[in-house]
Amino acid sequence: MASQFSRVESFAPVLQEPIWHQHRELEASSVEARVRLAYERARSLVRAVGITIEDVRTMQPKFWDFHRHAFTLDSGAWTILTIHWNLCMGTISSFLSERPDLLPLLQMLERFDTCGEFLLTELGHGLDVRNLETTATHQADGSFVLHTPNPRAAKTMPPSSPHSGMSRTAVVFARLIVTGKDHGVRPFIVSLNDETGAMCRGVSCTLFPARPGAKPIDHASTSFRHVRLPRWALLGHLRASSPKDERRDFLRAIHRVTAGTLCLSTSNATVLRVAGCIAGRYSAQRRVGAPPDAVPILSFSTQYGPIARIHAHAAVYDRYAVEAQRMFIANAQKPDMQNVVAGAYKATVLDYTQKALSELVDRCGWQGLFAHNQISEVWLAEKGNSIAEGDYVVLCIRLASEIFLGRYAPPPPRDPQCLLARHEAGVWAEARRIRASVQGGHRGREFNARLLPLSLPLVRATGQRMAYEAARDAMMTVKQQHDGGGKNDNRDDQDPGMTMMTPQVLALYESTCLMEDQSWYVENGILSRRALLDRDVDAVNGMLPLLEGMIHDPAVDALINAPMVDQDKLAAFFSGLPSYEGPDTEEPKHTEDAEHFDPIQAKL
Repeated sequence: MASQFSRVESFAPVLQEPIWHQHRELEASSVEARVRLAYERARSLVRAVGITIEDVRTMQPKFWDFHRHAFTLDSGAWTILTIHWNLCMGTISSFLSERPDLLPLLQMLERFDTCGEFLLTELGHGLDVRNLETTATHQADGSFVLHTPNPRAAKTMPPSSPHSGMSRTAVVFARLIVTGKDHGVRPFIVSLNDETGAMCRGVSCTLFPARPGAKPIDHASTSFRHVRLPRWALLGHLRASSPKDERRDFLRAIHRVTAGTLCLSTSNATVLRVAGCIAGRYSAQRRVGAPPDAVPILSFSTQYGPIARIHAHAAVYDRYAVEAQRMFIANAQKPDMQNVVAGAYKATVLDYTQKALSELVDRCGWQGLFAHNQISEVWLAEKGNSIAEGDYVVLCIRLASEIFLGRYAPPPPRDPQCLLARHEAGVWAEARRIRASVQGGHRGREFNARLLPLSLPLVRATGQRMAYEAARDAMMTVKQQHDGGGKNDNRDDQDPGMTMMTPQVLALYESTCLMEDQSWYVENGILSRRALLDRDVDAVNGMLPLLEGMIHDPAVDALINAPMVDQDKLAAFFSGLPSYEGPDTEEPKHTEDAEHFDPIQAKL
């Protein structure tokens, strides 16, 4: 059954509420006011989307659809809710079967009566979460004392300030100390502030400066001074029977981080689609040259090329997102394979998104630089997602190293002879030959110098092939159903992104991937530089008849508020900005003296 927000345009009713009007952001001049607006919008989305405990716990379609489609509404509100739903509620709900006493808390989180947070990373440790320093010491009465032993152990970056205007409940990770023995990093439920916004006893936060570009939320560092926690605050068993069980318990507690690696990244397909529409609509009405011979800048290949490519990637990545979600759920008992699925998706999609949005900002000139025209804002906001739930380069280092060591492998290609599959096999084979020639293990100097820099391009080659397969198979499924005259009732295939999946779209996606590593195809005698260029020009030209329909797709209208897409909107926007005028000037007298008027002498 389709969820309410399985389609992008389903957010249109929510955006009619006054708090979503763009002028509200301009009126909220202080950072605190803009942060409070983000929480108001988060509450609006909670009411509209209606995600339940079960939706979060079992990662139902409604959960994935929110992450795919809602980022461009307000990246701040989206960030608040992905922490709240995926990391906080997702972690706590995984213990519900053995801890039914957690249900009232989960129901409060479901209603958004309290805002959920997830405090794992520390200031001095980054992704090195196994060596965190925050401690939770078991007491004789069964309670715990949570403590930050030094400034390096302060938790970063989840929001914890009073600016939310509501209470906060966090899952906090700390080293469990029982009778002087370290039992590893474990999760605890901790109240950070009450419903008035006052910080709880022993809890302090330091508010970070606002991030450039992205909509502000109250990122902070959080510290604890001998905070007393009740015995029920610990999630999981007090003592693990063995170090192996201790590691298993830790991985279970952070499993929603891996889910976040994927669900956060799926937002990029809609971001690319919306940004492509904004840049395309602007380029269609922005003209150069003297009338009546002025032409839209969209008529130049340097303008329509990047816009066509971004639409092709948006369509392919959306199909890839649907397939990656299915694979992630299907491998619920295989966390290593979930790491491969999530890591490959994130690396492939984020790497392209960052480069493509940067280029679109340039193609829109000075107007592209301003947040109110959305592209630069979502570009910088998605840069945060490239780091959240695992820096994608670090994820690639881990994935490539594990694959070299033979611990697991990505899903095999469905068609080993397609160009992207041949490229994937070739670059991995080349890397394995380098691996065989280096001295030392995977932590050695030569491995570090020669193989770590290859991690991103290797994982990206796998992701590009997987994305191509997902899009091609989805396209073939629709074609078969169309040719057979049958009605397609599959929810995913009814998504508007599916209507854009055509042979022309797939050809342009493939060609763009080929052009990123021309030397490999030339060196291996598969295609010459000229053949690659001709193929790419043909692919771009093949997209042009479809481009106008993609740019003016009404399904994304609700997500676009950039004034530069329309001259009337732009005029209305500037008319609402602060303006300053000097006194009216007098008309000069038309006398002989006026004709020889000297402003310098007049001033003297």
